[in-house]
Parts: sequence; structure tokens; C-alpha cells
Amino acid sequence: MIDRDEALAMARGWAGEHGTAPDVGLHEFDQGYVAWPIGSTPGTAATAGAPGSSGPPRIVIDRQTGEMTQWPPLPVAVIAQRYATERAADRRFPPDVRHVLETAGWFPGRDVTPMIDRWRADWAAELDGLVMTPAARTALTEFGGLTFPQFGADGEADAGFPTFVHPVRGGLVTEEARVFIDEYDHQVFPLGGNSDGPSELVIDADQRVFMLHWAGYLFVAAGIDAALTALIRGGPFPPARPGG
Repeated sequence: MIDRDEALAMARGWAGEHGTAPDVGLHEFDQGYVAWPIGSTPGTAATAGAPGSSGPPRIVIDRQTGEMTQWPPLPVAVIAQRYATERAADRRFPPDVRHVLETAGWFPGRDVTPMIDRWRADWAAELDGLVMTPAARTALTEFGGLTFPQFGADGEADAGFPTFVHPVRGGLVTEEARVFIDEYDHQVFPLGGNSDGPSELVIDADQRVFMLHWAGYLFVAAGIDAALTALIRGGPFPPARPGG
């Protein structure tokens, strides 16, 4: 655990190594400290206040590990927020899965609410009677419109079946979702699809994701993060159990 005095010493060392004034400003937040040089180069005035969106780069010192990362000259509150979001994403996904997600266009804090609302309105007739729960909306607004490859054990991207999250150009199929609801007496909402089958992907109010394959209904995972991890890695997907 890095305390404020240790962070200040580390920041001063960083400033000195990079040829800036040896004194620094320090902003403390939950995950660590944002530091920036204080002082002047010839022709500039010194300032002890938090910097704006200009000047030399900043660093973040992680409170837990002491790791230092360099950031562009953004306001310190913005850096602190972005750092917290990045660290939360690191805890959400394994490195291999996060790499696939980011390559597909996902980033921490992604929100495509207008696209999902437009899709829902455009396909209102097909979605009639299907309830978009908060769990479904949360998953769609963060991952909507993205397609993810599946990787095999050897890391090859063509080792399996890609997954897509609604909306997609190919339209919307809800036939199996409705059969699932009737058969299991369990409400689900369309999430996307998988090219194996092809299959529909649906999500329930408890964030459980199911793959509705022509050969049978499969349980993917509980929670959208775990479901995307399983889909990108290729399973396994056990059979869905009525009432389970």
C-alpha cells in the first residue's frame, strides 16, 4: 500500500528523471495518486494548483501496487475517473478476453443507448411481447452492435464460431426465444446470436445467458461478463435445465 509521502517521493523522482521541475502537485483518489510537475521552465509562471488540459504529462501512481503510468495533459479529475474505469475493466475480464473485446470496438464505459432505442423502435413488431429487463438493457447498451471471434486453445481466431450482439444488419430472429419462454415458462430477451447452428442468444432478468441451438438449449453463463468470456473461449456450454 502506497501512502501519500511515498507517492510524493516517487512523483518527485519521476519529475526529476524527465527533466521537469523537481516539485510536484499530487491529487489523491481511491485508486491512487495523480501527479504533475509544479514550477517553471524559462518564461513560464509557477503554479501549485491542479493543472488543466495543457502542459507536461501527468502520472498515476497506483495505491496498491505502486505502478506508475503516464497520462496526457488532462484535468486530474478526468484522469482519476478514467484510471478507475480502466482498473475496473482489468478486474472484469481476463487479458485474452479483454483484448478480443477491445479489438471488436468495446472500451470501458461504452454506451450505445441511442442505437439500442432506435433498434427497439425499428423492430417493435418482432419484439412485441418480449420484455427488455434492466439486465438486457445493460448488456445491450454496453456491447450492442459488436461481433466477437471465438478463439481455440491454440489462440487461433478461426477456431470456432463468432458471436454478435444486437443490433446487426442481418435483422432479428425471435422464434426460438418465444419457444424457450413457452417451454420453460421463463422470460428472456434477445441478446444476439452465434454462428454455431446458427443459434439465438438470450438473456433473462437475472443476467443468465442461454444459447438456443437447433439441437438443444444450452446454458452459457450467469452474467454478461462471464457469458462473453465463455463465448469467446468456446465454452463448454451445458444443457439448460427447466427450473434451473
